[in-house]
Amino acid sequence: MDNGKAQKVLNPKSVWLPVLLGFVIISFLAYRDDQFSKESLLLFSDFRLVNILIVLLFIVFKDGLNALRVRLLSHSEIDFYPAIRVVLLWEFAIGVTPPVIGAAAVLIFIIFKEGQSFGKALAYSLLLAILDNLFFLTASPLVILGASESVFPLVDTTNEWLEDGVSKVFWLSYSSVVAYTAFMLSALLFFPKTVRKILSSIMNLRWFQKWRAPVMKQSDEMILASQVLKGQSLLYWLKLLGLTYLIWIFKFALVNAWVGGFADLTLDNQLLMLSRHLVMWVVMLVSPSPGNAGTAELMFSVFYQDFAGKYTFVSSVLWRLSTYYPYLIAGVILMPRWWKSDK
Repeated sequence: MDNGKAQKVLNPKSVWLPVLLGFVIISFLAYRDDQFSKESLLLFSDFRLVNILIVLLFIVFKDGLNALRVRLLSHSEIDFYPAIRVVLLWEFAIGVTPPVIGAAAVLIFIIFKEGQSFGKALAYSLLLAILDNLFFLTASPLVILGASESVFPLVDTTNEWLEDGVSKVFWLSYSSVVAYTAFMLSALLFFPKTVRKILSSIMNLRWFQKWRAPVMKQSDEMILASQVLKGQSLLYWLKLLGLTYLIWIFKFALVNAWVGGFADLTLDNQLLMLSRHLVMWVVMLVSPSPGNAGTAELMFSVFYQDFAGKYTFVSSVLWRLSTYYPYLIAGVILMPRWWKSDK
């Protein structure tokens, strides 16, 4: 990604569209909620304050472990504070980029600007994306087998358009992640030169020749990135996978903390909520809205109405206030000085 394209994404002005979309959807959900009123806003006062501490701890653990993962990935070439900065700017980029497009290209630029070579920045960014995808691919079958059909929410008639759609969208999204991850693993770790030869043959066809130059350039870059990751020990990969699992568990558990601040949840409820969050996240991977703005608020009511009840709306607001908007604010604060710094 060149400097100009990165500046378009890593720009404080980028926050306005997702913030507007989020506000519109929240307003829509409040409008269509028959129970929403001035009195219903008083439900915020029912929240158990101890759960705020739990939320803060989960956020610290999630972002701290993510920074540790970046540091481990770079063999400690990226110090902990710069790794925290990478995580915060990465979260900002995710927050202003549609999931269906992804923020991997921006992450490459962020790591490159933190002083890493282009080959290392490319390798680390692609590997982080692959690790996250491997979590979805390996955890999803486990939760579906464990929770069976209950992992897909039963949608009432007011959301009839979603009644048969949740599981279908999930499997469509899951299949696309399988294909993407298989290709990336082959191109980055297993058969980079073979993948380049296949792409070269395809690009020689008359219909694809106009894309040959950029595709072959990216293939060469993938080979460069693969060389960075060669020869890593089994322990290195196991540590990265373990950290990835912990990061996503803490990320998903934030919903449990907010809903649990209002409602009494059994252990089975807690586990089912974590399972549903995984399904919800995979479904939202095909969302066209930046940072799932609007989509996340809508999906929250579909997936967690069973657990939150009358607290669904206030729980969704608190969840997004703690997991989305802080990173937009952090990005806006960090970017001016970060852009001026030279590594």
